[in-house]
Amino acid sequence: MNIQTKLPCGSNQLECVEAYLFEKIKRVICDREIEIFQMQNENKYTTGKDSEFVNWLNESTYARCFSRIVLRATLEDRWASITEVTTTLRCNDKTARNLYQKFMDYEMITRDKNSEKLLFKATPRAVGIFDRYCELLYTNRGEALSDHLTDVLQYSKLTRKGGSDYHEKRE
Repeated sequence: MNIQTKLPCGSNQLECVEAYLFEKIKRVICDREIEIFQMQNENKYTTGKDSEFVNWLNESTYARCFSRIVLRATLEDRWASITEVTTTLRCNDKTARNLYQKFMDYEMITRDKNSEKLLFKATPRAVGIFDRYCELLYTNRGEALSDHLTDVLQYSKLTRKGGSDYHEKRE
């Protein structure tokens, strides 16, 4: 598709393409965030105790991001710490420790028993829940998600500091 035919702009085609892509990206982001919110609240990717855990995640201010900190550390093959949590979430120590305890209660994290410091990683069960969540987010989403990601990449190239040869390559 030649997007220049859909552009209302006048002389500077590069700015027109940039504006067109940005408007398109914003609309898709709105739809995508609504879709993600609905998916998280429908919670079709878990059952039983796991579903209870995800429902708690959805109700908590910090819990979902805490889970991402722990999952990121696990995926990077390292241990997360309370300091990392308080720094990243900008929460106090007590909040971080309460989150730690709740995740321990749900058996979603495990502690490094070889360290005097409080270090923890996601359990295989927690990683499995996250795997199912990611699959739901990005698998079988049709052309719309691929088109959106392509638009984001094209927009990023256009707005990159130092310019871009995007326009020349597209002609």
